[in-house]
Amino acid sequence: MDNKFKQNFSIVNLAQQDVPYVNEDVKSRTQWVQVGLKHSDDFFFMLNAAYNTSVTNAACIEGISDLIYGKGLYTKNEAFGDTLKKLLPQEELKKVVFDLKLFGNGAMQVVWNKEHTKVIKFYHAPVQNFRAEKLRGIPKIENYFYCTDWFDTKAQRSKKKIPSFGTSNEQTELLYIKNYSPGHFYYSLPDWFPALQFSEVEAELSNLHINNIQNGFLPMVMVNFNNGVPAPEERQTIEGLIGAKFTGTRNAGRFITTFNDDPTTKPTIDVIQIDNLHEKFEYVANYAQGQILVAHRVTSPLLFGIRTEKGTGFSSQSEEMLTAFSILQTMTISPYQNLILNRLEEVLLEGGYSDTQLYFDQLTPLALLSQQAEDTGKTITDVAKETNKEMENPSAIDNNEEDMEVTDVQPPVSLSSPFFKKEYEIFKQH
Repeated sequence: MDNKFKQNFSIVNLAQQDVPYVNEDVKSRTQWVQVGLKHSDDFFFMLNAAYNTSVTNAACIEGISDLIYGKGLYTKNEAFGDTLKKLLPQEELKKVVFDLKLFGNGAMQVVWNKEHTKVIKFYHAPVQNFRAEKLRGIPKIENYFYCTDWFDTKAQRSKKKIPSFGTSNEQTELLYIKNYSPGHFYYSLPDWFPALQFSEVEAELSNLHINNIQNGFLPMVMVNFNNGVPAPEERQTIEGLIGAKFTGTRNAGRFITTFNDDPTTKPTIDVIQIDNLHEKFEYVANYAQGQILVAHRVTSPLLFGIRTEKGTGFSSQSEEMLTAFSILQTMTISPYQNLILNRLEEVLLEGGYSDTQLYFDQLTPLALLSQQAEDTGKTITDVAKETNKEMENPSAIDNNEEDMEVTDVQPPVSLSSPFFKKEYEIFKQH
């Protein structure tokens, strides 16, 4: 068989990406637990990138964190009001709330007096800069390491060790706030983590559109020169001239003029056109946005200024927003507030304060308050007070000493401990 009829085929491996899984690396040689995707310490970096590059994700994170913080943290105990303001500035708490929503983890520096008998100050601590120390035989994290850049080995050498709250007599301790995450002990996943890939889809779509604009919305083309193959340097020069003349928004609409000695050597331009490409991109964009909203448990994007053309089945926008806000408040906002309030109550109780009665002053959209005021014939101020009282989120911590004796009793075996097997073997022998 003649060699000129032989064909060689090869398989082109396109870009592939697996569903992200967070790994807590406890087998590395470091003293701290690295956390990331595919055994790298990039967990917080990836979450931050998904926030910075996804429009929908950023809107949801900012909007929900604002609702969690509301109008701030206050106390029903008037005698404790001024002390609370000095202990925990509102701006410090607001940063912690934002970290907790974005990263699923939040941290605060707790400062004690010299005698270590009373807490005197709370400060926000950037949680992405902390790594938990590996456990050494006890199911409790005793220390955290602080470093400004965990990707820089030189910066790691100057890391600082800060004890976890309630584990030392140091003047500064770290209060780490997180939810329970199945399969993870040292760190927690944010509630929107399943939508991480869809946030990346939005980012890639933005790259696609900006490149289309910069290229003058020109279709994909293949320019063939039929007068021989020039040297590599000459090819680069020709490609550079074509790119400079016909790409970019300022070059849109230009035409090409060629001069040829022979029609057979004229360049050919083949347009690579994909049918209904805009519809495909629109579908992907809408699908990605919808999945991000689902991950944040947002039933109506109107709450965060996102308008969709889909029918919702509500008779009016106010009805839609009222229902959506009620669901969001119950399913998302309240659990976050409870987590923060309970942790703060525990710290304040141990730090020498009782009867704190903390609560979040809720933030309700003005459109909802106006609609309720119109329906009930009351003023917006009265409706706001009633709504705030209904949504009030008192701490679940009881300061009664008798109750404290009960809550201090530890189970013989901690099922969520990484040392469960070891503890169970010891427990069986007794």
